[in-house]
Amino acid sequence: MTVAGDRPNRADSTTLAGVWRVDPEQSRAGFVAATLRGAIKIPGAFGSLSGHLVVGTEAAGGTLTIDSSSVYTGNRMRDRHLRGRDFFDVARHPQLSYELRSLTPGRGRLVHLDGDLVVAGRRTPLRLEATLRLREDRVAELACRTRVDRVELGVRGARLLVPRAVELDVAVVLRPEDRGSGRQDYLSA
Repeated sequence: MTVAGDRPNRADSTTLAGVWRVDPEQSRAGFVAATLRGAIKIPGAFGSLSGHLVVGTEAAGGTLTIDSSSVYTGNRMRDRHLRGRDFFDVARHPQLSYELRSLTPGRGRLVHLDGDLVVAGRRTPLRLEATLRLREDRVAELACRTRVDRVELGVRGARLLVPRAVELDVAVVLRPEDRGSGRQDYLSA
């Protein structure tokens, strides 16, 4: 049975079984960092991301990869500083990534993702709760918001200006990978 786009559905390994690719044009990864003790909130985004998801009946795994040099906050000096050694250190660590180890169903449209967030070469375990939406056009959307401690992630620059807590907002559009001559309908149970 194909899951309809706006009807409630329960996410499980049978609804996502298969190989998926991140659609970089439709996906986004952003953040909000408050400065001056929370008085000013600075939004930012990453312009380049890619990845894949593989879901089997017993296990799931995948990677979301972000080009760390694609960070954009609307201020060239700030962006240059974020790319430097104090923050993302893009010369030595050109990518940020989330490496998924498991995906388990939650209530309703929720799924739990267990994996590692890798920032500036530092690996930090990160469990996420995401919303899964399966559309009739064989597209899956995973979205989550969370807070991370940037110091625990190894991002230590500008301690007095940028707080430890940074909000992450990620929405990934997944498309089934082509298999041979035709596309597989991985949303069929």
